[in-house]
Amino acid sequence: VLVLLLRRPMAFRGLEDIRAWRLSQQFKVAAYRLIESTAISRDARLRQQLREAAASAASQVSEGFGRFDPADFARFIKMARASLIECKTHLLDAYDRGYIPFEVHLEHCRQADDALREMVGLLDYLQSPEAKQNAERIRQERIRRRQMRRQRQAESGTKPER
Repeated sequence: VLVLLLRRPMAFRGLEDIRAWRLSQQFKVAAYRLIESTAISRDARLRQQLREAAASAASQVSEGFGRFDPADFARFIKMARASLIECKTHLLDAYDRGYIPFEVHLEHCRQADDALREMVGLLDYLQSPEAKQNAERIRQERIRRRQMRRQRQAESGTKPER
């Protein structure tokens, strides 16, 4: 189980524990619903741009988490952040074109901002010496457990796992 300890009392045991990912997922679903329920659905280019940018944010967070390297994870968080900012521009464009009312634009931008705030906090942690130390500690623990498992297998005569 992957565990990243944050400065606040929280650990990531899975993707669902990452608030930035959950908020990005919620924003993505809200964007999909907005696209289908408004005049955005009739503008193929804007529809596709907003859909892809919204999906990209959550995907980037998950891909970064899967790398389990703080520096690499931070790089993906930066891309996710850029995708959310891109979404805000597309939402403004939808308002400018008269596809959505200003209040709807604001509400969706607020959702994007909530995810962005979480990403900034996560990025701060991932770029800290603490994140690097935690990742190295966990990596060393995995190596130690693997060596112990192989030693037990060798002693019992079973074939080692790879």
